[in-house]
Amino acid sequence: MGQVYWSWQADVKPGQLAEFRALVERWNAIADDDPNTLFNAWEISEDRCSVQVNQRFVSAEAALAQFESNGCWVELDNFLNPTAMYVCGDYGSTLDFLREHGATFMKSLR
Repeated sequence: MGQVYWSWQADVKPGQLAEFRALVERWNAIADDDPNTLFNAWEISEDRCSVQVNQRFVSAEAALAQFESNGCWVELDNFLNPTAMYVCGDYGSTLDFLREHGATFMKSLR
């Protein structure tokens, strides 16, 4: 299988930005230590109300493993209201469970 990448967006809950930033620090440390995470970047909107994380993994299996190895996923709902997720690459059926959470699976136009 080939690489998988996603973009996940959310709105920051009122009064939760400082606590969320602390979570991002822990998140980034975990992602930085994972050899199967090729890219990891959190970004925030200019008005500081919306965030997104863009990640790229060596495979769909490596992306799936993030939900277990990066415990920060379970804390996101404390600080954020999810708005969108786009999954791209060679995802196969490994990440199908994300469909139940509103993920949109994208295919290349090439």
